[in-house]
Amino acid sequence: MQMIEKMTSKRRLCCSCCSKCQRKWDSVIENAFGKLGFFISTYPVIIMIVCIVVNLLLTIGIVNIEVENDVETLYTPMDSQAIKDRSALRNLYGDSTNSSFRPYQLSDFGLYGDVMIISKNKSTIMNQAYVDEINNINSIIRNTISVSDSTGQTYTYDDLRAGSNSNEGIASAVVLMDTFQKKFIIANITYPFDGDHILSPYLAQASHETGKLNSALGVKLQYYLRQSDVNAVELSKQWEKAFVSKLESLQTNLTDIAFAYSDSLGTELNKNTKSDIGFFSVTFVLMMTYASLASFTINCNNVANRMNLGIAGVIAPLLAIASSCGFVSAIGIQFTNIVGVMPFLVIGIGIDDMFILMSGIADAQPLSKISIEERVIFMMQKSAVAISITSLTDLLAFVVGATSVFKSIRNFCIYTGVSVFFCYLNQLFFMCPAITINEKRTEENRHFCCCRKIVKPKTRYKNKPKCFLHCVPGSPPETRRDVESPMEKYPKKVILLILNNLFGKFFVVLSFLAYISFSIYGCVHLQQGLQLFNLVSKDSYYYKYSVWDENYFTTEPMITFCVITEQEYHRSETQNHINYVLSQAKMDNYIDDTVEINWLNSYKQSAYYNDSSELHFIGGLNEFLTSQSGQSFRNDLVMDTSGHRVLSSKFYLKAKNMKTSNEQGGFMTRIRKLTESTALPCIIYTPAFVFFEQYVHILPSTLQTLGIAIAAMLVVTVIFMPDWRVVSIVCITLISILCGIFGFMYYWDLTLSSITMIHLVMSVGFSVDFSVHICHAFMTVEGYSREIVLQNAIDRSGGPVVNAAFSTLLGIVMLAFSTSYVFKSFGILMFLVIGFGLIHASFFLPLLLYAITPCFHKTHTLNSSFNSTPGRVESDIRTRYPDNLRGFDDNSEILSAETCYAC
Repeated sequence: MQMIEKMTSKRRLCCSCCSKCQRKWDSVIENAFGKLGFFISTYPVIIMIVCIVVNLLLTIGIVNIEVENDVETLYTPMDSQAIKDRSALRNLYGDSTNSSFRPYQLSDFGLYGDVMIISKNKSTIMNQAYVDEINNINSIIRNTISVSDSTGQTYTYDDLRAGSNSNEGIASAVVLMDTFQKKFIIANITYPFDGDHILSPYLAQASHETGKLNSALGVKLQYYLRQSDVNAVELSKQWEKAFVSKLESLQTNLTDIAFAYSDSLGTELNKNTKSDIGFFSVTFVLMMTYASLASFTINCNNVANRMNLGIAGVIAPLLAIASSCGFVSAIGIQFTNIVGVMPFLVIGIGIDDMFILMSGIADAQPLSKISIEERVIFMMQKSAVAISITSLTDLLAFVVGATSVFKSIRNFCIYTGVSVFFCYLNQLFFMCPAITINEKRTEENRHFCCCRKIVKPKTRYKNKPKCFLHCVPGSPPETRRDVESPMEKYPKKVILLILNNLFGKFFVVLSFLAYISFSIYGCVHLQQGLQLFNLVSKDSYYYKYSVWDENYFTTEPMITFCVITEQEYHRSETQNHINYVLSQAKMDNYIDDTVEINWLNSYKQSAYYNDSSELHFIGGLNEFLTSQSGQSFRNDLVMDTSGHRVLSSKFYLKAKNMKTSNEQGGFMTRIRKLTESTALPCIIYTPAFVFFEQYVHILPSTLQTLGIAIAAMLVVTVIFMPDWRVVSIVCITLISILCGIFGFMYYWDLTLSSITMIHLVMSVGFSVDFSVHICHAFMTVEGYSREIVLQNAIDRSGGPVVNAAFSTLLGIVMLAFSTSYVFKSFGILMFLVIGFGLIHASFFLPLLLYAITPCFHKTHTLNSSFNSTPGRVESDIRTRYPDNLRGFDDNSEILSAETCYAC
């Protein structure tokens, strides 16, 4: 027993020391904010004017705004291996659209117009009527779509086509040939190859038996354009737009068409996002209305009414949004479509901070007992510390996100991080002065709307109509109940009703277990990848094109194996190395081992082949490349200026149909490993790899970003609330919320992509906001029992948290009507973040704090830098918490009471 008593005594001593250190650190932070509060309360008007002027000056930078809409630039990893490989190929081979053009020889997707032609009744097109309509559509595209240059000269497709021969620029030109069409009609086509031509990527839902084509629902025609010089590129881009314009109005009889061009996705994404900008104004009106109503009291006290502060609370983040966009644009950061969701986010943060500040000033002693300066100091010590924690955690989340390998995420996080920082400054130097000015109005007994002096409260008016009693009387508030609106009072009463009830506690625990179970299941089944047709509106022509491409056609990219250094190709060792790499690649399940485009094998089978020496080898090769059988390989080799050495060469294999992101990302990773098993310096590449990169990077990038952000937030929590229990609880809560967000993405049919990763980075900051408010309230409220601390913590933070959550949810309601995947996915994830954050902060977290936090040292002081008398402190405690102090009759006992309750 003595040993147990000694251990208990040591534990109490340790707890006491930690508690004293924590109180000392809390005092340092509170004193700093108290001094800032004193400064703000002394010069509120000047500070507010300076704040507004600075915001407006920064907004001027918007004139320098630059917009980036390129999908590849935004939604694929910057400086990825695929981009490096493409750059190396461009440096070696340059442009391949001038002569002997083959689409698989391009280092990118090129400039093109695509048209898919599908039978209306989804029957086979292998008859003369369908072939005639396909030929007619081809004729319209090639002969009636034209563009002009600055001199007025007119160009059709045949003038701008890639390659030099007729039909060479059309990837699927084989289906337009007379010989093919005659055999096509009588079902005498071999499949998937007809001679040297690959048919599988260009025929829709083709069926075959014993190597013969039985049916096909349609065809895909791809018209590639020249990119040889700046003028050719400009004319080609004009032709692409004319191509879309023509096909939008084209009427067909037997078939339906879908079409796109090289920049359709970026153009339609930008158009789609712009169409949803109108939601901003509606959202601002809704959120300002809610903030005003949530601040409006219905107790007929027109002095205590704080509706004006609700309006100021929305203006502060609006100023931050404008000034941050101006500042970031001025320093050269490009605006992207995804940044369009930033205002919804920042206004939510601003309103959250507004409710916390208003709760802090309401929690201070009334003006009849302390001065305005002391009330503002109290607010800054309690609420300004709370919003500092949440603003800093939000800011850190975006700072970490700004290091992402995805440019869309980086630019979004820069814009939003700066906006969050400016919003925080506006809360301190716009909202806090506004609160101070409102306090002076209240002290002077002025009406909240017209600022007219009011002499009497409602009880002193007699025989007045109800309208008068509602609109005129008022008096300075004495308790927080006098300034709270119904939206602040009743939500926390519901929370306490549930948490103070045994069955309520049991229900909360069961709900949490069910939530975790569903979340884990969703996390396990969450998919990765970004389906491109989701990025645009369903009304867009590109949506139809993408869905058809997904459902009717195969994805079989040609894989380039490029030897990037000079080799002596006549040597058997070099040839063996090449054959080894290609044979190893063919062993992969997603490589079609029946297709190989190999200039070396074709050369060896020709009459020109001579391997007696490298000089003879090159001589025969040059003759082979000028022959009819070798012309198609001319873009697959790079010779030195003398034509006597091969500096680089390319070989090709065809991949099998790959549709899912896991298949595509896994294939790219496996095939690249072949370069590690050979001494031959080579690059393995296809333009699709640039987009496949996101499937490899997105999960590790997301986990790394989230991990760093979580660690940074825990550091912030330790700084402001140095209590291991609080830090542990915040960590557990954050992980629980993130688990729920990941898991419920699965139930909403969202995938992990570069777009949803933006929202996940954002959610880290939001996930911790509400929880920190509750934890901070538990640490700072007065009370000498668990029940009283729970009640006082919910009383201080419950209302602000619920109202902040509802105002943000109200703001994102409009996104449900959006046609943009960017906005709609943002709305869904914001709903999950705010919903789960609110449920955790309102029910799960308070119950956890109630259960596992045994020690509460509650000694109330207004501010050590602005010392109050012991009598005032004692009176303060007795007045505000009479039920907490039963059994404490001596004043000194009240001032120094330290009570430790065991679990």
